[in-house]
Amino acid sequence: MNKYSNKESGFTLIELLVAMLITSILLLGVISLFSNSSALNRAQAGLAVLQENGRYAISRIKSDVENAGRKHCASIALPRETITDWKQGANMTIWQVATNVLFSNGLPNVGDIKIDLASDPDQLADTYSFAGLTSYPLDTSYFIRGHECTGGTCLPDFVDVGSDGSITLPSPGSGNGQRGLNSDVLTVRYLQGGVEVTGNDGLGGFTLEDPVSTTYTGNTLVADCDNSYVAPATWSGVNVDLQLPTGATIPTYDGLADTKAYRLTQDVNTVTYFIQIDDDPNNSTRKISSLYRSENGVVQQLVEGVERFDLFYLVQLQTGHVVKMTADEVNQVTGGGDLDNDGALDSLVGCVTPPKVDFLPSGAGLANDRGCLWRSVYAVEVHLLLNTVNNSASEEAEPFIYSPDGNTPQTPGTVLPNGLNREKMYRREFTAIIPIRSYTL
Repeated sequence: MNKYSNKESGFTLIELLVAMLITSILLLGVISLFSNSSALNRAQAGLAVLQENGRYAISRIKSDVENAGRKHCASIALPRETITDWKQGANMTIWQVATNVLFSNGLPNVGDIKIDLASDPDQLADTYSFAGLTSYPLDTSYFIRGHECTGGTCLPDFVDVGSDGSITLPSPGSGNGQRGLNSDVLTVRYLQGGVEVTGNDGLGGFTLEDPVSTTYTGNTLVADCDNSYVAPATWSGVNVDLQLPTGATIPTYDGLADTKAYRLTQDVNTVTYFIQIDDDPNNSTRKISSLYRSENGVVQQLVEGVERFDLFYLVQLQTGHVVKMTADEVNQVTGGGDLDNDGALDSLVGCVTPPKVDFLPSGAGLANDRGCLWRSVYAVEVHLLLNTVNNSASEEAEPFIYSPDGNTPQTPGTVLPNGLNREKMYRREFTAIIPIRSYTL
């Protein structure tokens, strides 16, 4: 007889329950670790995208703003007046524009220019007719224009001269293809490129150093370091022929002063930044906001996840004081100096003395009418609020700081200022103060 028992050995119910409990704890730990790791990866990926987008957006805006107002010989041109008669804002020669020029990019045509007569010392616009004249001065203030937007209303209005005329900005709203609410708009203009001029017949015919590959017909600038003249022209091979108004004469160009010719439809950059709402390409029921950039009418999405775009302008007043203003505040300033000619400044907030215009008769010059302070913008303060584009935070009320709203941390509202839902995203502000190299304009 077997002395060992035939009873089978195994786990008791208590042992099984303990084992199951330990296994469950381990599984919960693994699941929690995986979940936390996944959330951390989402957060890190979102913040990496946010950081990259923010840096790129600021660098792209910086490149354009720095060049605002850049003209031919802008880096070396000096006032022609003596230092004791140096007029603020007159560092560079005024473009002389033929009266038969028609701009389509928002620059002013002959009827848009405000002129102050020398006989009336108030610096404000007087009744003036260009009848019988063949050219007019291009006010330097039009090389930068900002628009402060509250809700869907922007000041100055987009129909004002100086706004980007090469595009039609989207209507405001929170739908696909609409312009984001409560975000500003900025337009800058600057010259680039150009072809060296080697010959001049004095009658509007110029010879180029290098032939053009295709015939061009359109507005053309010919400039040296002392003269700038704009007229319609035809380019063919090495020849540029200006189409002058009847009785017009062109400036005398100095053959030693780096003369160049520019095709204005491609050598004058009109660049505009704005926020636009789009359908998420990965989810048609979801919207995202992006920073857009237009260059001479060609619009492209620059950076996704830009919720806000706010701008301030550092401007020099007639007194020499530098102040920070919104676009609407800059645009509303009128006059400057001694308006009533009593020998004293009439207001601390006024425009600098208008640039001199040598080619207008009787000492007439540009007026200090509304918008004259755009001539004195020497830096732009840019604020961008970016998000992580996709959900990457653990909750919707993730706090952030956006300095145009104050320096106290805030949580996003259920509906954002741009009209979209807040979602579970991190947000961060990117800011820069960008000096304009061509100050003054």
